[in-house]
Amino acid sequence: MKTILIGVSHGGYLANLCAKISPWNIDVVLDNSSNVTLDNDLWRFIGFGREIDYVKYCSVGITYMFKNIKLAAFDKTYWTTNKQSPYYFSNARKIVREPLNKEHLKIQSLYPKPKYIAYHSKFDQYVLLEKRENYFNILRELGFEVDFIKITDEKEIDGKFIKNLEHGCGIPMKLLIKKHLLQILKEPLQDKICKKEVSYKCDELVYTFKEENHQIILNITN
Repeated sequence: MKTILIGVSHGGYLANLCAKISPWNIDVVLDNSSNVTLDNDLWRFIGFGREIDYVKYCSVGITYMFKNIKLAAFDKTYWTTNKQSPYYFSNARKIVREPLNKEHLKIQSLYPKPKYIAYHSKFDQYVLLEKRENYFNILRELGFEVDFIKITDEKEIDGKFIKNLEHGCGIPMKLLIKKHLLQILKEPLQDKICKKEVSYKCDELVYTFKEENHQIILNITN
């Protein structure tokens, strides 16, 4: 049975992250307009709560749709901006959460390689096309199979599958799955026999992800 991860925007980011921490379990990542780093203001998803201006940097919200109404929501995790806290969100804790890290991708390439299918608009207002191009170029160099579909012109808008040139391109999830699922299922299963454990060095910390009893166990050492 194949394991196919599908996501749009932040969901696509999580799909790529799953392929990083458990590469032996993933056959295909089908991704539309995802982030590959936590640069710019994407750290707002970490859960700093009221430590930041959550109206300006909300986790989720409707802040630009209406002139006189802003609905901004935030979440609070253990992570903090306080450098004295054991839960300080350091650079090490950031980079382990980023799919785009060449040294980490080199390590991932030593394991069974998932196939990547991705869509992205040249005019995406949140995630730069260049970052995604860099990510997939590295994956190709390391031997991954990549099908990267770049939407670059208004002529590609068909009103059914591609509806606009903004973030997500208006692509319906149902049609995205329908377009690719049959071909994915026709492709042969790859050999996934390997040691089900992967480690990534992140500054002063080493993150080790290991599968035991059908669960992914995390161990952090320094």
